[in-house]
Amino acid sequence: MSIFFRALAGVLLGLSLLSAQAHDHQHAAAAGPVYHAQGIIKKITPQTVTIAHQAITDLHWPPMTMQFALPSSGEGTSLHPGDNVDFTFVQGEACYQIVSLTALR
Repeated sequence: MSIFFRALAGVLLGLSLLSAQAHDHQHAAAAGPVYHAQGIIKKITPQTVTIAHQAITDLHWPPMTMQFALPSSGEGTSLHPGDNVDFTFVQGEACYQIVSLTALR
């Protein structure tokens, strides 16, 4: 009997862990809205990109120049100041984070 209860406890624990992981995944996916814009790269470092972007109507922002954090995946490392870009971003905890960054040709 003791083996049966241990096995049952193991199964129940495993199911509760899977449920918790699924719950955490849903929160990670719901990081907030993704915004789209176009602009010109003014400066780029391994961690950040400064872009002079057009107006972003979804945020009621006029055209301006601002700095965005680059993803750790290295997105945008082949780009240079002066490149016209199309980009998407989200609002992170401490800054705006680039999701995608593509040169316009």
